[in-house]
Amino acid sequence: MHVAKRLWRLRKLHQYVDAELADDRPGLVEIRFLYNGALAYTRQWDTIALAIEEASLKRAELERDGWMFHW
Repeated sequence: MHVAKRLWRLRKLHQYVDAELADDRPGLVEIRFLYNGALAYTRQWDTIALAIEEASLKRAELERDGWMFHW
């Protein structure tokens, strides 16, 4: 099993959201969104590009809502 790789972290007040990329299953890439460390949403894609695109769209949505980048 591979370790998930964090793509980004956003913060708002004392909360945070992480986007992680994992390739635990052959032929599938999983994007995971964690809210304060707890898994909130996950979806599998056929390619890394599609998973990263979803993460980018979610990040843009959250940033419009006042979340800020934080590593």
